Amino acid sequence: MNHLNQALKTPVHKLGRPRRGTESARTDTLIGAATQVFLREGYGLASIDKVASEAGVSTRTIYERFKNKADLLAAVITRLVDRDMATAFATPDLDRLDPKEALTVIAQTITGRARDPDSVALFRIVATEAQRFPELAGKMREGTKRRMENAIANYFRGQIRRGTLALAEPDRAAALFLQMICAELHECLLFCGADAMAKLDLTSHLDHAVDIFLFGSAPRADRPATQAQLP
Repeated sequence: MNHLNQALKTPVHKLGRPRRGTESARTDTLIGAATQVFLREGYGLASIDKVASEAGVSTRTIYERFKNKADLLAAVITRLVDRDMATAFATPDLDRLDPKEALTVIAQTITGRARDPDSVALFRIVATEAQRFPELAGKMREGTKRRMENAIANYFRGQIRRGTLALAEPDRAAALFLQMICAELHECLLFCGADAMAKLDLTSHLDHAVDIFLFGSAPRADRPATQAQLP
């Protein structure tokens, strides 16, 4: 009887119910577990149940934060994008650097992080599954690509105010710049193997892309001369 009374007095911690003050840590744990499940299972075979088991929580805990599996994968990739953006724009006084130097830093950071093995695997998962799961493709475009474009567009707006860039549509210019720096990388991610990825040297490609972009966006008086104008 004493053992029963003691058991009744002992608080029971329900699986998956986060303690107060640990919400951020619990979400980090869920996203980390989801990352491992998606990398191991792919999108089609991954499930909320498997993520819950990996994280040691109940499925209810996950559904309180994410509507479905697509939302969960979007959160995984958004976390990577936010990390990339934080790194790319963490250079002290980035706004005051010469635009060529600043854009090179941004381009190198984005493409460098995109070659991380986890990022490569997740990119291929989305590319493979987008046709079967249209909602996934939509979430990736709106939740991740847009975030990256917005961060670059905000940098452009700062430079427009300073007079170092002349861009009528910074949002459109950001999308174009992102395509220019990522096109070769994405082609390699889709069609090449690990060996080709390891040998890929984007240095000359990024330098050329930045130069072409700046040639079209520099204020008229500051635009470099074309080859025909050089002495």
